[in-house]
Parts: sequence; C-alpha cells; structure tokens
Amino acid sequence: MGNYYQGKCFPTSLDLHREIASNCPTVSPDGAYLIQCTPSETKIVLTRKTTGLIPTTTNTDYIPQQIACDPDLQLNDGIQMAWLIVGVWVSAWCIKQIINVIRS
Repeated sequence: MGNYYQGKCFPTSLDLHREIASNCPTVSPDGAYLIQCTPSETKIVLTRKTTGLIPTTTNTDYIPQQIACDPDLQLNDGIQMAWLIVGVWVSAWCIKQIINVIRS
C-alpha cells in the first residue's frame, strides 16, 4: 500500500522515515543545538546535542503520522473533475435556455 508524504508514495515505513529524516535540520534555529535524525522501521530518533561548554545529549522518539497511499486517488480526482466540467456545461446550457425564454 505505501505511505504518502509530500506528494509521493513510499513503499515502506523505513523509506518514509528516511525521507522525513533527510529533511531534518542539522542545527537548531537559535544555534544552541546540533541535531541528528536517525530513521528506523518504527520511528525517527532525534538527537539534540548542546553546543555550549558542557555538551549534553537528549534523544527524542518521533513517530510521524502515516497516511496510506490511495492508488485510486488520481482516478477519483479525474472523475470529480469530469463531473465538475459536465456541471458547468449543463449550467451554461440552462442559462442559455432561460435567456431564450425571456427574449421570446
């Protein structure tokens, strides 16, 4: 089935976690921590290490939300778009007929 993330389907949880971990920043925005993300099958381990005189390390487990890929999603989107186009054409035809009735 796969997992959906940023417009792509990843076949395994490990592939998904690798992709998310690849977007992990290496330094915190304030520069106080060095960050490392280590993916595994079940989670991503975030390791933060302070950059001060006495470095301390903190590990945090992150389990991202797993959204199943729907192989029929594109087909469903195409069908919805087709019905939308049909609705616009029918509406335009109805408006044209109403205008013809008002003119006569």
